[in-house]
Formats: sequence, structure tokens, C-alpha cells
Amino acid sequence: MATLLGVYRSLFPSDPADDPFEQAPLMPTDLFAFVGHLLERSGGYHHIAPDVSGDADISFRRIVVDERMRQDAVQIGTKWRTTPLEPGRRLPKVPDEVEALWKSLGGFANATVFVHLDDEAEAPIWWTICLELLMTCDESCQDIGFDPENPFFKLVMDEYVGQALTMRNVFNRVQHGPFSLSAAAEDLLCVQAKSRTPSVGCTLRSLTHHLALLPPRGQVRARWVAPVFAENKDQSTERLGLLLVPFPYRVADNAFHDAGVDQSGHWGWFGLEQRWLPLNKDRRKREALVEYVEALVAAARAKGGRVDGVVLPELALDFPQFRSLATALARDENIDFLISGISTNRTGRKGNFVGIMPFFLLGSERDPEITGWQGMILVREKHHRWKLDQSQIEAYGLTGLSADKSWWEELTILSRSLDLLVYRGNTTLTTLICEDLARVDPCQAVVRAVGPNLLIALLANSEAIRPLIPK
Repeated sequence: MATLLGVYRSLFPSDPADDPFEQAPLMPTDLFAFVGHLLERSGGYHHIAPDVSGDADISFRRIVVDERMRQDAVQIGTKWRTTPLEPGRRLPKVPDEVEALWKSLGGFANATVFVHLDDEAEAPIWWTICLELLMTCDESCQDIGFDPENPFFKLVMDEYVGQALTMRNVFNRVQHGPFSLSAAAEDLLCVQAKSRTPSVGCTLRSLTHHLALLPPRGQVRARWVAPVFAENKDQSTERLGLLLVPFPYRVADNAFHDAGVDQSGHWGWFGLEQRWLPLNKDRRKREALVEYVEALVAAARAKGGRVDGVVLPELALDFPQFRSLATALARDENIDFLISGISTNRTGRKGNFVGIMPFFLLGSERDPEITGWQGMILVREKHHRWKLDQSQIEAYGLTGLSADKSWWEELTILSRSLDLLVYRGNTTLTTLICEDLARVDPCQAVVRAVGPNLLIALLANSEAIRPLIPK
């Protein structure tokens, strides 16, 4: 049976302290990881209820959060975050109130984390202690992930900046953004910043405003990508205009082809050939595609439209064509980002990916002549294979596939990850690819916990696949 001390040892195996409850963790994100994990693992979180005036006196178990508890969490958390650094220290001193709660929790070090309780049994005292610590840690991390001056976020990001400068390429830092803001073992859980708190539901994510407890990195990795340079303060953030380009406009019926059939004969793999894309060696046609998208941007603006981002569907481009388009749009200082589905990654591996070129991460250093930005292109792969059945094959008129069997998208799924990009100071941007949204996927737990403000899901242009029906 797991105990509180045993859980701590598993989350922080490198902590050399004989008694870790003698002194609280210096990072509130570490303390949050521990108590949040305890509340989830014990089931204590779903017993939490607000203190309501005139509420009926019931005997069933619950942990009441009253106004005093809220005010204490805000006051202590604010003090933790804003206490001036002492000489030689990189982090604010842990408040005495947090130290006292931590030592009180240590009195239950050998308590079993999960026990079956009768309905009318009182809630264990350590559940309330964990909740108070959770609320305080959350308040101490206000604006973490967004405010570069937050002392706890600054410590994490300084490490990544240092690594990038050592590699002499500051742009590559976005490729190695933190998967967790805590030192807790990432194969057990991760901690990230948070954009929004859900107004309904009875989960741990409903209890916090600034920190999110996420699944282990083996299930899905959520990388936090902050701006490389200071934000451009002159940029308007009140409106957002997206140019959605439904390219390709026509997909040949035989672009979908048989890539192998199972021995049973009941199902097979299908491949997709991007016949709408010019060959890499056909420089003139590839340049024409780039010029076409640029013309669409100009036409939209000529009609009074605002274009801050350009988005293309699932599998619209390959990586070389994406990079060419990004190179052209880099010269347009009003384009914040380019997002497109692509069929190859940086190394040329075939698959189903999404490419993001977040020009906005350059901030005040954005310059049409800047070099090296291509290291900022983010690529992640699709998490689920698309399944085509008889009805879809017939509806889309896919002559390259037999309708008497099911066909699965031929994909090698090597990793599951999300990029959470800080955009315009207080917005988080992320992307999903078709089946990532349609299927039950670990990335959805991340999306719900973090609450990104802008989520772009890429789908294949079904109208381009559907055969033309004569009138």
C-alpha cells in the first residue's frame, strides 16, 4: 500500500533528504505536483465543496472551502511570489505558513494514500492540508508561463536560454521547451501553466487557475513554448484574422492507394500520394504555389480583411513546400504564424504531421532580413490512424481502394505531443489533427487541463476528395 512518504520518494527519487518533510520544496510547482497527485490518487479532490450559506447540514464526507481558506491562499501565495530575493538566492523564500503546513503533512508520512471509507466517515485531515497547499501553490504561480518576470518561470526558462546560447542558436530553444515546470518524475506526471479554468465539472482542473496537473510524458508530452524575445508592444491584440486556404481544391480519386493487405483479407493499409503538389525539382511550379498564397493574402487585405495567420488543411503540403511558403511569409511582418498539415517532417520521414511557423515568437526582434528563424519551425505527428470504410470509399469515389474491406492510414506513430505556444502575451495556441480530436486521446486531457484559448484542428478537405457530381 502506497504511503505519502512512498509517493514522495517515487516523484522525487533524487531528493537526498532523510526526512523530506523537514523543509518544504523551494519550487511551488514541485509542491503542487505532490499534493495534486495525492488528491487525485486518494480520490480526495471530488469531496471538495464550497461553503454555502444556509447549506443543509449533511453527515456525508466532504471538504469545505470557505472564504478564510481562499483569502489565506491568495495572501500567502502572493507573498511567496513577490518576496524580494535574498542575496545569492534564485528563488523567493518559502513562507513560514507553507513550511508549517508541510510539516503538518509530514505527520501523516506513513498514512496510506488510498483507503476505502464508509460514506459517513470523516475526510482524512491530510486531505485538507493538501488542498490548502494546492491552493497556495497555485496562487503563488499567478501568470507563470506568461510573465517572464515570474520568479519560478524565470528560473525554468533561464535554463533553456542557457542551453540555447551554449548551442549558439537561440531559435532552437523552442524545440526543447519544457514538458513540465516541476522537477517531479515526468514518467509519472507533468505540471504546466494554465490558460483557463472550466466553470463546470468535478475534477482537479476545476480547482486551480494557474497550474495544471498533466499525464506522464509517456502518454503525451505537452511542450510549453514561450517567446524567444520580448513581445512587440506595438502590435494590436484585440482582433485576429485567419486566412483559411482549402488547398488542394481537387484530389484525384486514385491518390488514395493500396499500401498492403492483411493476410485475413479483411483490412489493409492505404497510402496517400500528394499528386496536387509540384515535384521538389520543379522550382517554377513550387514558387507559383507560394505566390498564389501570397496573392490570396493580398486579395483578402484589399477587401478590408485582416490576415494575422495562414492555415492550410491536413496533408496539404510537404516540409520543403511548407518551408518555402514560410520563407515568403516571413517577409510579411503582419503575419504572425503559418500552420499546415504536411506529409514529411524535417528529416524527410513520411507520415501525417502539422507544421507551425510561429513568427510571433520573434517579438520585437521581428525583421524581414532576420536569419536562422527556420530553427523555430515546430513539427509534430498525428496520434491516430484514419480508418476508411465502405461508405466513405463509395462517397469519396476512391477508385484506388476496394470497397469490400476496411483501410487504415499507413502511419508510424513514434510520439504523442502537443505544442502550447504563448501568443500575444496571455493566449495559448495549439493544434490538433483530425483523429486527435475525434478519438479519445491523452492529448485531450492536456487540452482540457491547460485550456488553450486558440485551438486549430486540421482536417482533410473532404470537398476536394468528393467526386464531382454532374448536374
